[in-house]
Amino acid sequence: MVKRRRLLGVSASMLGLFAMASQAAQKLTPSQMRGPFYPRRFPLDKDFDLTRVDGREGIAFGEIVTVSGRVTDIDGRALESVAIEIWQVNGHGRYHHEGDDSQKPIDPNFQGYGIVATDAQGRYQFRTVKPIAYPGRAPHIHFALTPRTGSPLSTQMYLAGAKENAGDFLLRSISDKAQRDSLVVALEKTGDQLSGTFDIVLPAS
Repeated sequence: MVKRRRLLGVSASMLGLFAMASQAAQKLTPSQMRGPFYPRRFPLDKDFDLTRVDGREGIAFGEIVTVSGRVTDIDGRALESVAIEIWQVNGHGRYHHEGDDSQKPIDPNFQGYGIVATDAQGRYQFRTVKPIAYPGRAPHIHFALTPRTGSPLSTQMYLAGAKENAGDFLLRSISDKAQRDSLVVALEKTGDQLSGTFDIVLPAS
């Protein structure tokens, strides 16, 4: 009887550990394909502000949006010096990429790509334009994260309220609603600009 109780206790403990592991895994930011438009050639100007290009006086076409957030591990610890890259379409709906053969115009005042590193609190910020939909895809911003240790992550940020979200094959491929919703960010109006918060959770290294 004592042996049986011990076995039951061990089984219950194992089930608890499996449940905790499952809950923890659900907190991770889902990975998404990098896609075909990751830059082949990086712009000379690749800072956090994609709305301006060094040497040009103009500003990118479209609604200005600030995207910020924190990068943490699964235990909530801030991750410092994580390299974060973003790339996206311009305000007309075209990538700065040789493979994008759209007839939509290229915006010479839009940087198209940027890279920053998280600070000691895991924080980051980008200034860019609100992405728009193009055939087959909802509006989104590509993210690629490379931590100092651990595995890199590619994912995408979507916009709350975009009607195209319901039909986006990549977003809909995430079966868990909480996981799917973690990639969808609401933009708030502040003056004449928009802002949104996109927090990202990586596995513990």
